[in-house]
Amino acid sequence: MTFDTGGISIKPAEGMEQMKWDMGGAGIVTGLMRALARRKAKANVVGVIGLVENMPSGSAQRPGDVVTSMSGQTIEVINTDAEGRLVLADALWYTQDRFKPTSMIDLAT
Repeated sequence: MTFDTGGISIKPAEGMEQMKWDMGGAGIVTGLMRALARRKAKANVVGVIGLVENMPSGSAQRPGDVVTSMSGQTIEVINTDAEGRLVLADALWYTQDRFKPTSMIDLAT
């Protein structure tokens, strides 16, 4: 999440500028991948990050929408400010399906 206003279920204006900190997990993954590359680490590591914004717009999710995750499960959106778990679920599914890892570490914030 690069910036999270809450979408249609918008957050209060006070503190909105702090919503960029939702990208902390992605920043850690990016830094870790850079460090491993610079060290030429002999490790098979894949970093997957979900880069999205949650902003109100004409095409934004609405409360009551039903979305289909990458795993095929349908999810009813009640509060558009709970989008992080949808992004994380798809990122984890994508990683498991595409790379078949022996283990995964979740660094979500």
